[in-house]
Amino acid sequence: MVACHTMPYPYVVYLCHFQESESKVFQVSLRGEDNNIVHEAVAVCHMDTSQWSPDHASFWVLGIKPGSSPVCHFFPTDNLVWVPIISYTTDSSVGRVSS
Repeated sequence: MVACHTMPYPYVVYLCHFQESESKVFQVSLRGEDNNIVHEAVAVCHMDTSQWSPDHASFWVLGIKPGSSPVCHFFPTDNLVWVPIISYTTDSSVGRVSS
């Protein structure tokens, strides 16, 4: 997974990054306070935070320590998440060229 966040420039600039540790991406539906409008959102959960700096703001906000719990957050609508295509093909002959 590669995450790209918009940067505050007068034109579109993204800061993209990835982590070697496991992350999970979720597409979720959020209902507004008026209970009628549904918003689609992307959430990313960092499953292993044990290598993060103990001074990371997430630990202070959530009151946890590195590696003790996954850290999840929503992405603003102008951010991007690139995820790999997962193939569910189990047929070993798919993609073979016959002569």
